[in-house]
Amino acid sequence: MKNKNLEKMFLRDSFISTLREIAKKDKKIILLTNDQGAPALDKYVEELPSQFYNAGISEQNIIATASGLSIAGYKPYIYSINSFIIYRTIEYLKIDLCSMKQPVKIFGVGSGYSYPEDGPTHHSTEDIALTRVMANLDIFNPSDSIMTSKIVKFVNKSNSPTFVRLDRQYCENQKYNNYNIEDGFRICKFSNSKANNCIISTGHFLQKLYKIIKNENKKIHLIDFFRLKNFNNKKILDVIKKYKNIISFEEHSKNFGLGSIISELITDNRLNLNLVRHGLSDEQIFSYGSRDQLLHQNKLGDIEIKKSILKNFR
Repeated sequence: MKNKNLEKMFLRDSFISTLREIAKKDKKIILLTNDQGAPALDKYVEELPSQFYNAGISEQNIIATASGLSIAGYKPYIYSINSFIIYRTIEYLKIDLCSMKQPVKIFGVGSGYSYPEDGPTHHSTEDIALTRVMANLDIFNPSDSIMTSKIVKFVNKSNSPTFVRLDRQYCENQKYNNYNIEDGFRICKFSNSKANNCIISTGHFLQKLYKIIKNENKKIHLIDFFRLKNFNNKKILDVIKKYKNIISFEEHSKNFGLGSIISELITDNRLNLNLVRHGLSDEQIFSYGSRDQLLHQNKLGDIEIKKSILKNFR
């Protein structure tokens, strides 16, 4: 597929379309879902019916089945709503996949408030915290469709169990410097000038930050931290230690998410820099409303973001 076609896709469609092209050449690839629907999925099923199984509303069984297929020599991929395939299957993830090191690939759509009006049953705002502690699990959080396609190709060659959290809404492809999926991050520089200030975020939230920072007069670099586990520690440390001030933003609980990852990097390596973390509060994660409303309730609206930048980047 050409990049121009990918740029117009939702992350879900980029994943399925890329997997379809790979699966045509590799009959060991099996895609499992739990009554999910999508035009790209319909095309996959039409072209590769023998490499697809709809297991129905049975998330725990899907994880166990995928593990069994992996043991039998197949390459299972799971496509599901994020909150269902992660929250309902924690024990299965721990025992059947992670403890046994089965290289099953889970692609969960609906990270953060991707399904805003559907309420807390569909909100996936603690999943990074839940999965970070799983041994042997790799975690990715792509911020656009081109990156999603690259991650599919990358994990297809990996022998690790993997969780990829996909946003449900369209994510515009922005211009970043060259990056390596294995490293786990990429940098957007709005000028060639050296900056003391840096914002780190992940996933869909990059879209909001990119537009806000681009119009600021301050010298700020933006880091897209898309690999949340097994990233290149040395390279990310070499980057962040160049800054004096860092703000992290995430559409995930402030507890044990991206901000915690950055905090651990700073404290474990005794870096002398300032970190301010922004994420979802415990009090607001069970709210209903539009995505903008939910973010505003958590003090993550555009106005609140600009205030934090002005306050912490002087």
